[in-house]
Amino acid sequence: MSQAPFAVESAGNLPGDGPTMVLLVDDQAMVGEAVRRYLSNLPRLDFHFCSNAEDAVQVANRIQPTVILQDLVMPNIDGLSLVRQYRANPATKDIPIIVLSTKEDPVTKSDSFAAGANDYLVKLPDRVELVARIRYHSRAYSVQLQRDAAYRALRESQQQLVDSNTALITLNQKLEDATRAKSDFLANISHELRTPMNGILGMANLMLDTEMSVEQQDFLTTVRTSADALLAIVNDVLDFSKIESGRIDLEEHPFELHRCLEEALELIAPNTSSKNLDLGYILEDTIQDRLKGDVTRLRQILVNLVGNAAKFTTKGEVVLTVSQDPGESQPQTNTVSLHFRVRDTGIGIPSNRLDRLFKSFSQVDSSTTRNFGGTGLGLVISKRLCELMGGRMWVESEPGVGSTFHFTILFGVDAPQPTPGWRLAQQGLAGKTVLLLEDSSTNRQIIAQYAGRWGIRVINFSRTEEALEWLRSGGRADAAIVDLQDPDGDGFTRVRRLLTCMGGAPMPIVFLSSVRLRAGDASARDLDVSLFVYKPIRCEQLLATLKRAFGDLEGPSKVGKGLQVDRSLGERLPLSILVADDNLVNQKVASAYLNKMGYRAELASNGLEVLKALETRSFDLIFLDVQMPEMDGCEAARKICERWVTGRPIMIAVTGNAMEGDREKCLESGMDDYIAKPIRVHELEAILLRYGTRCQQAKEQAVIGAAPV
Repeated sequence: MSQAPFAVESAGNLPGDGPTMVLLVDDQAMVGEAVRRYLSNLPRLDFHFCSNAEDAVQVANRIQPTVILQDLVMPNIDGLSLVRQYRANPATKDIPIIVLSTKEDPVTKSDSFAAGANDYLVKLPDRVELVARIRYHSRAYSVQLQRDAAYRALRESQQQLVDSNTALITLNQKLEDATRAKSDFLANISHELRTPMNGILGMANLMLDTEMSVEQQDFLTTVRTSADALLAIVNDVLDFSKIESGRIDLEEHPFELHRCLEEALELIAPNTSSKNLDLGYILEDTIQDRLKGDVTRLRQILVNLVGNAAKFTTKGEVVLTVSQDPGESQPQTNTVSLHFRVRDTGIGIPSNRLDRLFKSFSQVDSSTTRNFGGTGLGLVISKRLCELMGGRMWVESEPGVGSTFHFTILFGVDAPQPTPGWRLAQQGLAGKTVLLLEDSSTNRQIIAQYAGRWGIRVINFSRTEEALEWLRSGGRADAAIVDLQDPDGDGFTRVRRLLTCMGGAPMPIVFLSSVRLRAGDASARDLDVSLFVYKPIRCEQLLATLKRAFGDLEGPSKVGKGLQVDRSLGERLPLSILVADDNLVNQKVASAYLNKMGYRAELASNGLEVLKALETRSFDLIFLDVQMPEMDGCEAARKICERWVTGRPIMIAVTGNAMEGDREKCLESGMDDYIAKPIRVHELEAILLRYGTRCQQAKEQAVIGAAPV
């Protein structure tokens, strides 16, 4: 037998280290079973057995093995004839063939090599020797195929290179350098901004989980939504770069549509309030509130369009209307298309300048940049996002009258959920009559829509004199909602006149205001008014206020919005966790989030401290910040993989970078997964569930394996 040296296992990923496919041609089933047992536990190896010599060539053509084991003694066709047939067949002429003989015979061996065999073994050989020879010939064949393919590709590329020149190569190098510099710059900016944003958003979320007044909760919610908006601006810098290159990812998660609309308008409310503009939204009753889609991108589009409308409007209102777009909805695929309209009473846009709206860094009129600010980039991003989300964007405008921006988006419909309380009839409010004194027809429509749903009868008036006349003629109401910003004068005076006209009869008063009053405001206290609804009108706030007005709900109480997390997760999936981050605020946020879920994490400030901690005790899971001093997260991950080959902890990369390829870099260093800053509590919970379950299963298997038999 040939005595060439062989190695049973590969030392690394060498050329040709692909899958091995073995075809054994032998009429004895016992031999086939023996060889199958030899090869059964080898990785990346497929074994095929053919007992009929007449079918051997056809089988080899079909499966294309990387090595053939051919028995010499076969019925009907002898093995050497089959070897010659393999070599004459174009599809099998280069496949390595190992001849199996019953004895060591020099003449038979010589004939086998002359027929085209590559090797000769006496069956059944030692398992180690058989595996080694199979690996050797399979690898050599795979390398040959790769070499031939590479040679063909090389000849083609040489022809292409002939057509290129030095100037083009130099230009390409400059473009690559510029692209790399741009990516590094954006990655650094992203990290530097996302790190403090993680602290702001994290602490706001944790604060909302504490006891506070309704007013404090409202203020803090605005802080959080404003931080989200600032984060969206950071993302815009990255988005435009991604859109330019055609690479942008969309998420799909369940969300509540009305809450997204209210959060978007809440961000613009300070601007509209300072300009005495009315701001509100109208949501069609038939639209399901629970949808699936990228809520962050939707909010980004809304903030951009509503913000632009407020910017270019000095008098009147900005109204967002949402209706179903039946022409584009597809019930059979469980999707719904929604049509959004953002209408304003602003300066309008001349028809001959509408084509400039959706161009990068462009304004309809260069003078508007000086008057109103802006780069003209937001509409470009918004339009492209709409198209990526299955919709489109367009505009209608008339100079001096105003503009209406339209856009459609295709959403998934979430699993059926219980109807939210603000969409149901309210037993404690049904049959009540409310006097509404508000000059804005839009706000009157919004309140009437909600109140009608709750069983309340609304008597609308736009002028104080009209309401007074109704009262003098015998009209009576159970409560009154009065706009504090009276175009005819002081809103407090309005209320005094109403109460005087009623002859001192008690009636709850609710102030509707675009300006927030301080707690215990003297003017409101003098009128014994403590109930407020702030514009833009939010359905749940309006409902809660009316319930308090009619005694169906206690007055302002201490509330906590609460983090929506599984607070028993640590008990169900106990894990030892190490958090590594050089930023103390980020450490505090991560620890607090984990505490809410029932975990107590240990802390480290750099990769060296992580390695020291692992030397003293084991951890199930480590969160590694990528950018740390002394030793960063990626280097720490590589060290951990080298030193703890078995039983190493799960490693999750935490980074402020959000550029294309960042995830891949972390995984290449040995990390198991990746989470971006600012950390979202539901993403953190998903990581713990995924890898906590895996750790628990591994521990259970270890216990079973260690149990005495």
